[in-house]
Amino acid sequence: MTTTPNPRPRPTTPRSRPGITTGPRLHDTAGPRLHDAAGQHPHDAAGRRPLDTAGLRADGTAGTRPDDAERAAPRSLRILLLLGTLTSLISAALGIRWLMAPDAALFTASATPPPLLELIGAGPLYTLQIVVALLGAVVGVVGLSRRPGPALARRPGPALAVVGGLQVALFGLGFASFMTLAQTGYLIALSMPILLSAVGVLLVLHGGRARWVVGVPLLALLILGAVAGAGTIAHLASMILPSLLATGPLIVATAHFVVAGALWAAISLLALRDTGTLRALGAWTVRRRRILTLIAACGPLPYALLRLTWLTPWPLLGGEMAAGDPSVRVWGLALSTGAWLGVLLTIGLIRPWGEVFPRWFPAVGGRPVPVAFAAIPGFTVAALLCFAAVPVMLSASALGLATALEFALVFPCWLWGPALALAVWGYVGHRRSTIDARAGGPASARMGA
Repeated sequence: MTTTPNPRPRPTTPRSRPGITTGPRLHDTAGPRLHDAAGQHPHDAAGRRPLDTAGLRADGTAGTRPDDAERAAPRSLRILLLLGTLTSLISAALGIRWLMAPDAALFTASATPPPLLELIGAGPLYTLQIVVALLGAVVGVVGLSRRPGPALARRPGPALAVVGGLQVALFGLGFASFMTLAQTGYLIALSMPILLSAVGVLLVLHGGRARWVVGVPLLALLILGAVAGAGTIAHLASMILPSLLATGPLIVATAHFVVAGALWAAISLLALRDTGTLRALGAWTVRRRRILTLIAACGPLPYALLRLTWLTPWPLLGGEMAAGDPSVRVWGLALSTGAWLGVLLTIGLIRPWGEVFPRWFPAVGGRPVPVAFAAIPGFTVAALLCFAAVPVMLSASALGLATALEFALVFPCWLWGPALALAVWGYVGHRRSTIDARAGGPASARMGA
């Protein structure tokens, strides 16, 4: 005689007592749901399925769903971690190359090598570079091997923060020098004629009233300057372009380490985003974003005004060459224009055209500015300034106290970099809050952040 096992008992649910309404069900992992007096979920107009109320705020307005927010942060972390791992592998390969072939070491032959290189020597620096880069690559691979989900952003947080801090300290700060800032300024100055020409053409074609106020005068000045100063411009190009081409590999290597440091700084902050300190700091930057932006916008002003003096008989920090060579005066104007561009773009963090593209922009005019479109270059420039702050002051202090104070005022990276980072942070927080307030969906999906 065979016996059959008893069927599995069905779970029982407690019955509601008459006259007592049920409250929010705490076991629901998607967040507390709203219930009616009978304990039922509210249905849609057709009565087919329950309405999703997980994205409602306490006041009943739509907001970002918690599960969407939980998924967005790990997804961003994985992208940054992938890029950071790649930069660490490249840094390790460069370190091996420079350690085995000292003659190929780019920073050793630089006119202004990084202070850390002069302090500990080439061999120890490149050995440290290999070790730290491989450590970053290993931690990055381990982090990427984890299954996507909220746990990715929580569990490896301390490890990522420590390893990321090492990457930032070595590649961001250790390989920075005064040339990091100078090369960036030169490249921006060289691109200014092309950028201004493009802006002038777009304003003439689609600028409305700005066509006659800005577009036509700007193009007229550019054409007049190109015709009247053709010889001076050609002489300036013959002096600058060969030098930039000769230092091209060094510029690329410097850009690599700046990007590597910026990526690992972002990874460290994103991995620790749930800490109370970072949350409080993020909220503070949103509340103080206007004053932070104005402080950051003042960072390029001393340099911009100083280079404009090269157009006068009393050039500052230009020497006799700036007073006697017209091409150097033109170069000073280009450098000043690049600094003014930095002022303008920084102000855009608190202006309407920093949130919506102007109408005269082709294809995207009138559309919202993606958050990442402003955040990525903003944070990168802020990282570059922060990395260059210490080397600039160390290089200047070797020339005396007066020179150090002069450089601290003309190149205020010590204030400009942190202020810009906080201003961009406040911009990101403000944009995401306004996006959430207007529509109940994840900001990253709509804005490309």
